[in-house]
Amino acid sequence: MILRDPTHQAIVIGSGVAGMAAAAELAALGLATALVDDGNMGGLMMNVGEIADQAAYAGQSGADLVNQLLERALEAGADYQMGTVTALERAGALWRLPDLEIAAPSVILATGAKLKRLGVPGEDALMGRGVSQCAFCDGGLYRGRDVHVVGGGDAAYQEALHLADLCASVTMLQRGETPRARQAFLDAAASRANLKVRHGVKVMAALGQSGLDGIRLQDAASGAETEAATSALFVFIGLTPETALAPSEARRDAAAALIVDGTMQTTTAGLYAIGAARSGYGGQISDALADARRAAAGVSGRAAI
Repeated sequence: MILRDPTHQAIVIGSGVAGMAAAAELAALGLATALVDDGNMGGLMMNVGEIADQAAYAGQSGADLVNQLLERALEAGADYQMGTVTALERAGALWRLPDLEIAAPSVILATGAKLKRLGVPGEDALMGRGVSQCAFCDGGLYRGRDVHVVGGGDAAYQEALHLADLCASVTMLQRGETPRARQAFLDAAASRANLKVRHGVKVMAALGQSGLDGIRLQDAASGAETEAATSALFVFIGLTPETALAPSEARRDAAAALIVDGTMQTTTAGLYAIGAARSGYGGQISDALADARRAAAGVSGRAAI
């Protein structure tokens, strides 16, 4: 089906914090807005058991925040549509989503990012059988046991701190000597007697057949390899932006995130990117909400031209 007329004034692809906030802002401004969800509502925020670093949302779970934002978007009048988007096509002044047979002159990509994997032997085969990327989902399975966490950013520390409440011991593994996490997380980790950090080590393999038995580590300085027994390996080494839907001519940075201007518009007219899909994203809930407001204002101003 070829859509020659717009079905909406704006389409938001992605139902994480940034996407739902953008849909709510657009609908509140009076624009006919479609909010498209591929079934992964909330994205990585759904893995957060308790929001600890944002005063306005402290004590809530990620799911609580997601539900609040969805309710706000629906009350504002956003047209919620569930379906997988495999293509985003330009047809004159319109952007078309052929999978859902909808079209609009403006699209906001709020497609987020996916967690990076180590890419080492055994990781894929043992994912869900000792290797995990969600401590809040799987941590309870390893209560009273010894586990390892890979990573040195905010997410790795937040997950490690949660695991420290459940497990006998938590060992964080970091390739560098300087973690990237904020000081509040570093201080909290230092206060936990059962949480330690090993610097200058690289995970080379996940070991085991039917389940994880251990990991192979390499010392960054000497290159020497050793094995360590562990009940679970939690991997939090960063994110890869989900920007494949954007056309190739839309400029990206070295990490494949879309480059945007002050209104969150990409280098392709009518296409916006917010949250983890855009270059320079700060990573906090407040950053996602600010992106949503700027993009909604940009789309609204463009619609008025």
